[in-house]
Amino acid sequence: MSPRRFINLFPKKYFFLKLFNFLKFNFSRYTGFRFVNYLPITMDVEPTTGCNFRCTMCQVSSPDFEAKNMKLETFKKIIDQNKQLIKIKLQGMGEPFVNKYLFEMINYARKFGVSCEIISNGSLLNEKNSDNLINEKLAKLTISIDGATKNTFEKIRVNSNFDVVKKNVENFSKKIDKRIIRPHFSAWSTIQNDNFEEAEGIAELCRDLGFDDLTYQLFLTGWGKSEWEEKNNEKNINFNNEEVLKKFNYIKKKYSNKKFKIDIFKENILNFNKKCSWPWNSSYLGANGDVVPCCIVADPKVKNMGNINSNSFKEIWNSKDYRELRENIKNNKLNDFCKNCYSEYK
Repeated sequence: MSPRRFINLFPKKYFFLKLFNFLKFNFSRYTGFRFVNYLPITMDVEPTTGCNFRCTMCQVSSPDFEAKNMKLETFKKIIDQNKQLIKIKLQGMGEPFVNKYLFEMINYARKFGVSCEIISNGSLLNEKNSDNLINEKLAKLTISIDGATKNTFEKIRVNSNFDVVKKNVENFSKKIDKRIIRPHFSAWSTIQNDNFEEAEGIAELCRDLGFDDLTYQLFLTGWGKSEWEEKNNEKNINFNNEEVLKKFNYIKKKYSNKKFKIDIFKENILNFNKKCSWPWNSSYLGANGDVVPCCIVADPKVKNMGNINSNSFKEIWNSKDYRELRENIKNNKLNDFCKNCYSEYK
């Protein structure tokens, strides 16, 4: 971890509460998670399911997908009940800047020593929003970059404007360039058949735009839904192919330097020996307060563990549903919505 990341994530408040929970988490991990007597150390919180894009691989593009904004009261309830959190990622199915309370959410979380990260499509990263992110001491901002050219980018990220996103990224990079304490600035590229040939161009573009790093995701998820698994499997590249991996390792070696790093993300491709850790480490809170097992499912219609407005998070975290999910993963008796992440079901 870089010094900047450490400083951004180091708890400024409730340090001993967070430390005690973290120690309980590590003890539980040491004992094979026989006891889950702690609360998650990180969490994904979905500010909105609304989005101004209709990306071809995203379930938001479904005609029946409903746009909802998280209420500020719901967000405060999440933080109030989870002061042990070290960080939250403000992201989900929608574009975070759509929620008008986004900056108030970041501010409220910081009052309890919880660092915030955002994943955005970059379209609304204008001058005002950029300044607000810096002033609210955002820990990390990640922008999705799924093409090196206007044609490819806008083909995948429907309703986008490649030139606007580039301009916004360049401006934000210039704003934070001379700052010692600033957000970590990352790019994320989801590689599929439509942009595979531009993979190297994406690396060059992200380096030139001023990102700190770039992560390639070499697979598409199905969101735990059979129709999306079928649709996105047609778009998937063969990420286990030796020539494919050789290509990305070449790009990584060619474009990585002291100021710009490249990573290849395959973490979510699990197997019976490398099991999912989400139900022990983290949780996903949907826009209306529903608790969902992970960000890969990201839809309470697929699996809903409970709602923060009806039960405390601690009750949900220790509920029968959560205990059963953990046991199923331990014993490789996976729920259907988990199978998309496991190589045994590819």
